[in-house]
Amino acid sequence: MTVPRKLLVRVVGAPLLLAALGGILYWGHRLVQEGLPNRPLNVLVLLVWFLSILEFWAMCRGRGVAMPNPYLLALAACGGVYALTRLQGGNTPLGLEAAAVTLILLCILVFRFGKVTPEGAALSLLGFAYTGLVAFLLHVPVAPAVSTFYLLFLLACAKGSDMAAFVVGKSIGRHPMAPVVSPNKTWEGGIAGGLAGAAAGFAVLWWTPLKGAFAAVPVPALLGLALSVTIAAQVGDLVKSAFKRWAGVKDSGRLLPEFGGMLDMVDSFLVAGPVAHFATVLVLRASS
Repeated sequence: MTVPRKLLVRVVGAPLLLAALGGILYWGHRLVQEGLPNRPLNVLVLLVWFLSILEFWAMCRGRGVAMPNPYLLALAACGGVYALTRLQGGNTPLGLEAAAVTLILLCILVFRFGKVTPEGAALSLLGFAYTGLVAFLLHVPVAPAVSTFYLLFLLACAKGSDMAAFVVGKSIGRHPMAPVVSPNKTWEGGIAGGLAGAAAGFAVLWWTPLKGAFAAVPVPALLGLALSVTIAAQVGDLVKSAFKRWAGVKDSGRLLPEFGGMLDMVDSFLVAGPVAHFATVLVLRASS
C-alpha cells in the first residue's frame, strides 16, 4: 500500500516542528527560571501574529476587498498602543489595543476613502481581533514558574487532537463533520482527535510540575478542562477553514510545503488559548 505524500510529510514533519517549538519553549523556560523575560516566546508570538495577519489580509484582498496597507496599519497600531500604554504609566487597560486599531482604521477610512472601503476596514479590525487571540499564549493563568508547562498542555491538546484526527480521518473517516466548511473533516477523526487531545492534555496536567497548580482540582474537572480545550482547538481549525472557504483558497499561505501558512499551523491555538484561559480560571476558582 502506497502512503500518500501529504500524509507522509505531515506525519514526519509535524514531530520535527514540535521538536523545534519544544526547544524554543525550553529556552524560554530557562530564562524564566533565572528571573529574566521570556523573550524567545515573546518574539515567536509576535512573529506568529504578524505572519497571520498578513495571510488574513491576503485572503481578503484575494476576495476583492479593498484593504489598507497591512504593514503600515500594523506599525501604526503597534505605535499607537505603545504610546497610549506609556501615557497610562505602563499599564495596558483592557481593550486598549482594539481601541487604538479602531481609531486608526476610522482615520484611514476617511482619508483613504475609495481605496479602503467600510468592508475592508471592518475585515481589518476582525483580522486584528482574530489573529490577536494568540496573545493569550503570553498571559497564562498560572504562576510564571510553570507557565511553560501550561503552554505544553495547550500544545498537547491541540496538536494531539490534530494529528490523531488527521490520521484516523484519512484512514477510516466516512461521515463529514462540517461538509460545507471543511469536507475533509469527519466525525470519526473528530472523536479520535478529541480523545487523543484530552488524554495528552490530561497527561501534562497530571505528570508535570503543572500538577501543583491544579492540586485542589478533582480529576473529573481536569479531564473536563482537557476535553474543553481540545474541542476548542477543533473549533479553531473549523473557523480558519470557514475563512479559507469564503476566500476560495486551499491554504492560508505558502510558508511550509504540505502545511500551508502560519494560520494553518496556529488556527487551533487562536480559539483554544482564550477558552483554556477562562476555563482554567473557572476551575481554579471553583476548587479554591
